[in-house]
Amino acid sequence: MLSTLKLGKSLGRRAAQLRPFSALPAVTFNEVKFVKEDVEKVMMELPDYNFYEMKESVPNPYQGTTLDRSILLDPPAPALTAPKVEFSKLENGLKVASIDKQGLTARLGLFVNAGSRFETSANFGVSHMVSLMGFKSTAHLSHLRTVKTLEQLGADSSSACTAGREEIVYTVDVQREYVPLVVPLMVGNVLFPRLLPWEVKGASGEVDGAKQALEANPDDMVSELLHKAAYCNNTLGLSPYASARSMPYFAPETMRGFLLDHFAPERMVLVGVNVAHSELSKWAMRAFADYNAIPMKKREEAKAAYTGGDLRMEGSSPFCHLALGFESVPWGQKELAPVALLQTILGGGSAVYSGIGSGVTSRLSTQVVKQSPFVESCSAFNTSYTDSGLFGVYGVSQADKAGDMAKAVAKTMAGLTSVSKDELTKAKAMLKGKMFRQADNDVELMKDMGQQLLLSGRYGSPADFAKIIDGVTESDVSAAAKKILSSKLTLAAYGDTHSVPHYAAMEAAFK
Repeated sequence: MLSTLKLGKSLGRRAAQLRPFSALPAVTFNEVKFVKEDVEKVMMELPDYNFYEMKESVPNPYQGTTLDRSILLDPPAPALTAPKVEFSKLENGLKVASIDKQGLTARLGLFVNAGSRFETSANFGVSHMVSLMGFKSTAHLSHLRTVKTLEQLGADSSSACTAGREEIVYTVDVQREYVPLVVPLMVGNVLFPRLLPWEVKGASGEVDGAKQALEANPDDMVSELLHKAAYCNNTLGLSPYASARSMPYFAPETMRGFLLDHFAPERMVLVGVNVAHSELSKWAMRAFADYNAIPMKKREEAKAAYTGGDLRMEGSSPFCHLALGFESVPWGQKELAPVALLQTILGGGSAVYSGIGSGVTSRLSTQVVKQSPFVESCSAFNTSYTDSGLFGVYGVSQADKAGDMAKAVAKTMAGLTSVSKDELTKAKAMLKGKMFRQADNDVELMKDMGQQLLLSGRYGSPADFAKIIDGVTESDVSAAAKKILSSKLTLAAYGDTHSVPHYAAMEAAFK
């Protein structure tokens, strides 16, 4: 149903945000030197904070005010400052980026260029294990102290560590005045985690829960199956979820070895939204200044080998969840803008929702969803990695009609080689509008900045990408579609899959 739109957003989380690097201005990083400082003076800069009690840093100016008086009678003059993306780099190579939109809640993300694609047969599932150990005991704070600190700051529900295929991300949302307290806490997770045996044992019990949650979410399950089929037994096909076979590796030594191999500061990016850049870079420097960070170690980075293939799994869902995909362009290639426009042209549609921005005039909506009462929803996706990508369509239908939906989707995708000028003009406007709307979302903006800097060392704003989109022609889009459709098909299905056509039949449908 509507959940398919979520998968389209999940699989295509980078599509509307990627910029061809050659067309972007180079980023200038201001160097931040490590400075030995007086500890007492540093402590004086911290906001008032008590472990068991939160005190207001300033007296309440409205204390004693009754409800018959407006507190806006004498509002302070706003200090309007245009948001600007700023960049710095610590001596040890860690990149710092921020944009201050004057919001009250700071969104912080610590991105590490490590994930399941860097795992080996000796440590399958280790990136998931590392994420489960996020915000546990460090050399400075016990697990209990960490949890209580985040609770007191109101950030216990917004703190998370997630492992992906190419990155592990630590995130915290906190009131901006408490950034000086949170930055050292986040850095402690990558600089000196204790990985205590009893905490590791406790976290290992969460693996089964994560697997059950995955199987209960058809969107995520189809994405998992799609990657496994598309990159069979290599790099991007390795699951970011630990499994039962990973349990023998779930030990402090395995995780510590992975950290030593991949968690060098040169492979990290600290991103903040709604935070002053000087404050963020200063407290990042202080968090590293007195400690020896993990040294940069050369690692073998195997190129992703796209294989294509067919993978189906019966699940508890009464519907058939089906994805058809092809190899797309890697992160930062010049064809990325045409591919993003192809995704917009395909769009998506739902049988139960047709509001603004739902894609009611897109090809999938008009040629697939509206043509059959048995199709619940369809959505195009595109996701790019450093050396490969996936482009395709994910749909949900009544189980008996999965074959009809699959054939209709194949016919619609095959027609992408022909795009009219009017259709391209509309797609450009829609894509640019989506990008600018996403820029207003602090969480999406933080993720976008982190992913771009982590994988390319550059950052392109929505305005930069809008210029690139305007330069795309019909021939560019047609060439991108032909290149994508010339790759081998990947098919993934979950739920009730009894009527999904044979792989060979679906291949023939694209000829």
